[in-house]
Amino acid sequence: MAGTALRIENSSRSHAESLGSALARYQTQLVGLEGRWQLEVDLGDLGPTLLDLFGAIAGWLDESRVASLLLHFDSRTFTLLRPTNGHASDSVEFLLERVAQLETALESRIVIEQAKGIVAHACGVDLPGAFELIRGAARSQRVELHAVAVAIVASPGEADALVRRR
Repeated sequence: MAGTALRIENSSRSHAESLGSALARYQTQLVGLEGRWQLEVDLGDLGPTLLDLFGAIAGWLDESRVASLLLHFDSRTFTLLRPTNGHASDSVEFLLERVAQLETALESRIVIEQAKGIVAHACGVDLPGAFELIRGAARSQRVELHAVAVAIVASPGEADALVRRR
């Protein structure tokens, strides 16, 4: 293709071909690379400007160690991700890693919330007070807060003793 081209990677050849149909008014070409499919779009005279703009954004993402940002074009919003190792194919790994981190955080938070409720009931305190008791127990026992929460949820009858043990 003549001029600067944008390559849009797709999860399969059929997705790339479908995107090509959606972009029929542009000059496109289907490209297969090592089992991955990309749709190359000729940007014409706008190419160098877009390349410079996205190069500056990519440089800032790398320098700032920011994982993502939102791009707003009129009423539409798009998410731009910084690949973990600087390769576009790493975006999938990045997303999977982020999902795993969020699932772990959610699971941990659920246990902590359950423990707060148990301690609040057992000790006759409000939820912030229950959290402070759990946090204090974790500090005094030199264990992670999550470990104390798990112990409380596993043995709710011993919640008072678990948080007041110093």
